[in-house]
Order: sequence, then structure tokens, then C-alpha cells
Amino acid sequence: MPLEAEFNRIEEVAAGFKTHYEVFKYMKRLTQDLGMSAFLIMTLPTVDVVEIGATKIITNWPAEMVDYYDAHNLMVDSPVIRRMLRSTSPFNYDVEAINTDRGEGKKSTVIELFRRYGMEKGAYFPVHDAAGGRGAMSISGSRNFSMVEMAKLLFIATLIYDRLSQLTLNEKHKPVAFTQSELDCLRLTAGGRKSSEIAKLLDLSENTVNNQIGSVIRKLGCTTRTQAVVSALRLNIIRV
Repeated sequence: MPLEAEFNRIEEVAAGFKTHYEVFKYMKRLTQDLGMSAFLIMTLPTVDVVEIGATKIITNWPAEMVDYYDAHNLMVDSPVIRRMLRSTSPFNYDVEAINTDRGEGKKSTVIELFRRYGMEKGAYFPVHDAAGGRGAMSISGSRNFSMVEMAKLLFIATLIYDRLSQLTLNEKHKPVAFTQSELDCLRLTAGGRKSSEIAKLLDLSENTVNNQIGSVIRKLGCTTRTQAVVSALRLNIIRV
């Protein structure tokens, strides 16, 4: 397919997304087609945000990897974040090379972590929305991208981030109805409780708790509990 026609097709697809989940499925398929392992679409952190769990919009990073990343404070002096805050140019990365200047403890920790999940190479694409909010898309795996691939992926990142921003804005103006039970389950999930613990606290079966949380995830257009909690907190649906 000629490049111009392909770009037109990508633009049409991105404009047609109605939910965050549709974007998630598209990004997952794109990542697989590129022979890569994982993707992340995130907002760039402000000075008081130190956890990647609080910045991601959608991702298929394993939950245990995100938890480990945050538990070891790996965002605090991340050279990737630092570079994206200084420049809007996309860049390939190699996890060992880009972490050269980190302290030896964090350097070895982050290198081992990304290698463990097959994400030692890839690229980041800084982007922004119409309101000036800054974000980024990354695709990680075992290789870097060519210049042509980088240009195509930057175009995709720009369209996807803009569409996600529109969807998030629509969420804020479109009230979603939740039952009290759904809100209780979500609030306890945000507090770190497991389904079995929530079931005991609310005198429900564990299956009912999972159904309530699953309902919340679908209503918010999310794919995981963590994403639902972040979205609910962002939209002031719950407070913890």
C-alpha cells in the first residue's frame, strides 16, 4: 500500500475509535504486527508524580512489572522521562545504553526488569493534545525501528493521543451511572484490597465482587482494574 494511502487509512481508523478499549485492541494488534512485546500510552508526569501507575492511560505492560517499577522508584530519575520532558523528538532506546548514567543499583534493577519481560529495546514518541497536555507512546520489544517506521509510528502516536484526549474529555461530560455496590467495590479495590477481602468486608460472594468490578471496568471503557481505578480517580468518581 502506498505510504499516503496507508496514512489516510490510519487517520480514518483513529477517528473511528469510540472507547479506550478499542484503542487498546488496536495498539495490541499493532504491537504484535511489529513483532514487539508491549506498548504504553502515558501522560508525561509532573514534578509530584513518581509512579508510572499514575501516568499510564492504556498499556499491556504486565501488572506485576508496573508494581515492581513503582516499588523500586524507577521513575524518579528515569532518563527516558527526562529526555521526553526536554524534547519532543521521537527516539529509539536500548535499556542498557539509556540507563548508563543511573546509579549502579537502579541501573542493574531496571535493565534486569525490562529484559525479564522482553522489552530491552524499542522507541518512545512524545506527543501532545489540543490543550497542550504532554504525553507519549512507547512500543517495546527486542529491536529498534527504522526511520520510515519511526515516521509512521509518530503519526500513529499523534492521532491516538489526540483521540484518547477527546474520549477522556467526553467521559468527563457524559455521566456514567454506578450502583452503590459497584462504587464500594471500586473504592476498596483502589485501597489495595483483593476480591476475597472485599467480599468479606461487604458480605458478598467473591464472584459477585468480581462481577461488580467487571461492570465498572466496562462502563469506564477500561481493560483492567488498575486502569478503572486510575480513570475513576481522575474523573472524581471515587476518592481514597
